[in-house]
Amino acid sequence: MKRILLTTVALSSLSVQLASAAPGSSPRAATVSAEANQPAMSQSAAVPQPAAVPQSNAPVPQPAAATQPSATSLGPAATEPGPQSPSLPAGSATAGANNVEPTAAAAAPANAAVEPSPYGPSYAEQNQQRNHRRVQEDQDRPPTLFDSNRDYAFGGLGGVGVNYTRVGGKNAVLVCGEGAVLIDHALSLGGGGCGVTRMLKAQDYDSTYDNNDRITFGYGGAIIRYHFRTRQLVNLSVGALVGAGGVITGSWTPNKNSDVGNSFKSERQDAVFVVEPQVGAHVNITRWLRLGAVAGYRVVSGVDTKGLSDSDLAGPTVGGQIQAGWF
Repeated sequence: MKRILLTTVALSSLSVQLASAAPGSSPRAATVSAEANQPAMSQSAAVPQPAAVPQSNAPVPQPAAATQPSATSLGPAATEPGPQSPSLPAGSATAGANNVEPTAAAAAPANAAVEPSPYGPSYAEQNQQRNHRRVQEDQDRPPTLFDSNRDYAFGGLGGVGVNYTRVGGKNAVLVCGEGAVLIDHALSLGGGGCGVTRMLKAQDYDSTYDNNDRITFGYGGAIIRYHFRTRQLVNLSVGALVGAGGVITGSWTPNKNSDVGNSFKSERQDAVFVVEPQVGAHVNITRWLRLGAVAGYRVVSGVDTKGLSDSDLAGPTVGGQIQAGWF
């Protein structure tokens, strides 16, 4: 009886192993099959059975491989490459780090030639070319006083002045006027003149004159003047008057009738040459008005009037000016 029980246990164990080894079978099915085939026996005759080792056909886990970024994580730049840039390979460090689509400018070579505009050079390019040619021309020619390539500012002025002077050894007052063209705020080219307000008694210089004979003097000419510090409130100037003058001798007849006044009849005119260097200082009152102080010395040559010489008509001049215009 005992031998029969041992044989039955051995057969049951063998059937369990065969069921576990069959493909598609599970340990639970093998256990159920064994329980069905095992006969009933008493608790005292039961023999312990060796534990069945379950076997499975599940695949053995492999070592984790380096993950590669999917197309979704790379964004649209990896899935849909731009028309002017090649698609980046999966797992590229640049695409994974920046996740930015390369632009056409970055993909273009650095030394790519720029196509000329079909409409020709722009206005700025034309000015640049013109300035370049002008610089080359300036380097190929000597400097000049008036450069034709420079833009000058033009203005004008007119003014009156009153000066103190000496004529014939006596104090006299000169009333002057001038007008000029102003170039680049500094150089004035124009003309003007001055005249003595008081006539000289001719008998004081020669006894042959009549008691009513008088002498008067005036002069005028071209005036050139240059101003320094024109951008400042006060500017300085140097210049000169170059021209001619006249010494007029005549008969002065007083007239007590106020409606007629005194009369002067010219009898002799004497032409002389006059040069008067000047220095001045001017203060700008407004954009179109300025005041000035002028000093100079009048040089006279060619006096041929009876009783007078060149030195009698030469002398210093000091006075003030008021000028109006566009400075």
